[in-house]
Amino acid sequence: MIIADLNSCSRYYGLHPRMKEAMEYILHHDFTHDEPGHIPLDGDNLFINLDEVELKPKDRQRLEFHQRYIDVQVPLLLEETMGWTPMAALGTPDIAYDALRDCGFYSQPARNYLKVSPGQFAVFFPEDAHAPIIGEGRQRKLVAKVRI
Repeated sequence: MIIADLNSCSRYYGLHPRMKEAMEYILHHDFTHDEPGHIPLDGDNLFINLDEVELKPKDRQRLEFHQRYIDVQVPLLLEETMGWTPMAALGTPDIAYDALRDCGFYSQPARNYLKVSPGQFAVFFPEDAHAPIIGEGRQRKLVAKVRI
């Protein structure tokens, strides 16, 4: 798991061959007037979801995990709290992994909670269970999905 400023994202391009492409798109595109939805960059291999969501209280947000994608989460409007627990510290998921949706869930609270502000991003790898969209208010955010 990584949290960093967008203006230093180039130091993370080596994490995956497609990371540069995803981050450069985010850096050089104005999402202000775009409608929420799916932004394909390379089919199922690399895409961005532009989401508008209502932030939730910490006790109402579950840990999620993925096996096929790295998540790059970028809040655009509000500071957002994101929970994190290493998968190695978790047992059997409460909601089993669904390969079609590339997602499974745990109901227990995260081990750590971190704040991510507009101008920053968080990267969650398959070994990182995460609980995003925690806080108050209506958030506009990007979630880049990089296939591993």
